Amino acid sequence: MSEIIDRIADRLMSALDKPGSVFLYPHIGIDGDALGSALALALVLSRIGVPVRLPLDEDIPDRLNFLPGLDLIECYREDLLESFSRDQQLAIAIDCSDSERVGRRRALFDLSPEKAALDHHVSGGESGDLRWIDPSAAAAGEIVFDLITRLEKRAGRRLHDETTETLLMTAIISDTGGFVYSNTTARTFRTAASLMDGDINLRRITYQLFDMTSQVRMRLMGRIFTDVRFSHEGRLALALVGQNLLAEHQATDADLEGVIAHLRNVAGVEVAFLIREIDNDLLRVNIRSSDSFNAADFAQNYGGGGHPKAAGLQLRNMSLDDAARMIVDKAGEWL
Repeated sequence: MSEIIDRIADRLMSALDKPGSVFLYPHIGIDGDALGSALALALVLSRIGVPVRLPLDEDIPDRLNFLPGLDLIECYREDLLESFSRDQQLAIAIDCSDSERVGRRRALFDLSPEKAALDHHVSGGESGDLRWIDPSAAAAGEIVFDLITRLEKRAGRRLHDETTETLLMTAIISDTGGFVYSNTTARTFRTAASLMDGDINLRRITYQLFDMTSQVRMRLMGRIFTDVRFSHEGRLALALVGQNLLAEHQATDADLEGVIAHLRNVAGVEVAFLIREIDNDLLRVNIRSSDSFNAADFAQNYGGGGHPKAAGLQLRNMSLDDAARMIVDKAGEWL
């Protein structure tokens, strides 16, 4: 694994002598880990003189608007594909492993003459060449921290500062639920301890990620919780969110963050599903589970993936109710 890390660090340093920019691609449906990791790497690359660009095709959730470095983000549109592509020498997927998880930017990613990946999901496939897939990492932030450490040695100077430390701590806290999820390891705490050597406002990070809410989100959660379906003797919890429900509350996807964790925390629940209607042909399913139910294995049966206790998948050409019946039936077999 260290050979791959070194190979990626060397390739990034060589970008100084090649025409074009390094493009970073955090996954669609951006969260604290994907955005914090991408911004931290972008700032460090800029610091050592590597041309870097961070295009996004979605709005930043309100709870992440406190992050430093947001001015590095560029708005991606399809009419910019040609001009962006001409400037791209290397594409790096962050918190995902390929172009399937980067939304409308997929065409741009696929046009890159060289590709890399920094990911910690089980579904990310194998490591090799410029693909660093490390399921033992609690967050992509841990991976980017290690990569920046390699870059510091090659650059011969310290590259971390309060800004990058805040970004990477946000990434790690986001994907560990504030160091309480089972993916938290000794490595996680070692990384966090190193980041805490800087002047980080830890309370602000945790407030923004977990505590801050809005009236819209509070009322939406109330509706969702009222209509939750329990089955298999209370071992499975399932919530449905249609487009009409979000429209009724003038809510967005960002307002759904944390809902599924509350479902999983209900006493007796071993697996929780949140099925979100994206459009008339697409549903997104989020899964949270206990030790007795491998969420990643279940999701992989439907082209999804993730972690043993946190995973996701997509379903097409299926109504919310039909998807609910299928999930309850199939998950019941696993239970």
